[in-house]
Amino acid sequence: MTESELASFRRALELDPVLRRRFDADPLAAAEAAGMYDVAAGLEQELRGLVAFAERIAKESDLRAELEADPLAALAAAGFPDAATLSLLTALDTRGEAQAMLPEVVAHHHQQPPPRGQVLIILLGSTAVTDKIQSALRNT
Repeated sequence: MTESELASFRRALELDPVLRRRFDADPLAAAEAAGMYDVAAGLEQELRGLVAFAERIAKESDLRAELEADPLAALAAAGFPDAATLSLLTALDTRGEAQAMLPEVVAHHHQQPPPRGQVLIILLGSTAVTDKIQSALRNT
């Protein structure tokens, strides 16, 4: 997916409440229904990565310990961009303590994230994606 396609999809989500509701329930189907097939493919790839990471967390006590000790370093080591850190920790955190785990400067980062960070933030804004991540954490 190109930056232009991503920007178009973000605008569509902001302007179209029906698309936003569909996206919240099923991001991939919403992108496909909007005719944005490359966006849907990019979202699907990132979603698979997010679920696989949640499954790793469920299986690997060392990774869980790293996330608790230094979430920024652990997520960076796993290849996640800084821009998506808060959204990702919020989705992974079953106790609701994610924001307290981050330095103030990261929690209020206002620069435009790189494309992958934008995609992750968009995905992690979907209830369906958060539910899939939480399910992967519980069921693995």
